[in-house]
Amino acid sequence: MTSLALEMCASRLLAAYFGTSLFIWANLIGLILVYLTIGYFIGGRLADRYPSDQVLCTITAMAALSISILPFISQLILTWSITGLAQVSVSIFFSSLLGTILLFAVPVTLLGLVSPFAIRLATKELGRSGKTSGSLYAISTLGSILGAFLPVLWLIPTFGVRRTLLIFGVLLFAASLWGLRPRWRPAFSLVLIALVLPLGPLKDIPGLIYEQESLYNYIQVTQLHDGTRELILNEGQAIHSIYYPNPNTTLTGWYWDYFLAAPYFNPGFTPQNLHRVGIIGLAAGTIAHQFTQVYGPVPIDGVEIDPAIVDVGRKYFAMNEPNLHVHVQDGRTYLETTQAQYDVIAIDAFQQPYIPFQLTTR
Repeated sequence: MTSLALEMCASRLLAAYFGTSLFIWANLIGLILVYLTIGYFIGGRLADRYPSDQVLCTITAMAALSISILPFISQLILTWSITGLAQVSVSIFFSSLLGTILLFAVPVTLLGLVSPFAIRLATKELGRSGKTSGSLYAISTLGSILGAFLPVLWLIPTFGVRRTLLIFGVLLFAASLWGLRPRWRPAFSLVLIALVLPLGPLKDIPGLIYEQESLYNYIQVTQLHDGTRELILNEGQAIHSIYYPNPNTTLTGWYWDYFLAAPYFNPGFTPQNLHRVGIIGLAAGTIAHQFTQVYGPVPIDGVEIDPAIVDVGRKYFAMNEPNLHVHVQDGRTYLETTQAQYDVIAIDAFQQPYIPFQLTTR
């Protein structure tokens, strides 16, 4: 359970700094497989040399401690992986590679020691080795299922990725205690204390007033000295929405302004001809606000896949236009199923550094 949970948490940690492109996933999955391979190799030999429950529990306790340390060192290491290596022109691929190595080599390798050790200890008779190993792999796979769904569907959106890492560290340490000597037990108290320590923001940036980890994104809201607010997602390569304290401000000086000219690409267009607008990738409603300012209360359907972003838009970006109808749904699915007809469809969906491929194909 802990191995796959660690992988799911690792993907969210890296997303806040490097995004979620195929390069990042390749680094993460590839390196974790390397660490598990090393762990399996070493674990099999250690199990034959020291076939002891206490040794196994010591290994899992060390893995638990190494996992519990990650929330406190991740920001420092990942920030250095980006800013420190930027001076030597290292690409994001190699930066994320180094960050993954520094953070996850030790805990994942230690977790890799466990499976061969458990098989060695559970195998009492050679004639039953197949049944024994099959049962252990079944239990391990069931744990992996829990490790995949618990963080994604509950723990990360509720407690955040770093607190989730601490929770799994505590659970693994608790499972290790039954085979450990009493001198290890004070260390468990330290892990429990770490569970309630304040962690601060996952990624500290200037002007940060709000952050949240949702099912889809790592969300940040920043505020400038003049009250302007910006919506930043994941690794922060782009600003996804902007809010000005003066409600009469229409133009932003950013790319959103160009959407206002889109209706004029229709032959013979006049503002009175604009009857309905669709926005794919609503975010916190910048385009909807602009269209309402320029063209009046024309009906607008805004599609946003992440309900947490919609809540942020309403709370921090005044996304309360009465003519805006928000649909929490995937953009491609919405376009395939809606019966509505639009004079303009604005596509402002990004999954950095790419436009989502499902919105660029037919």
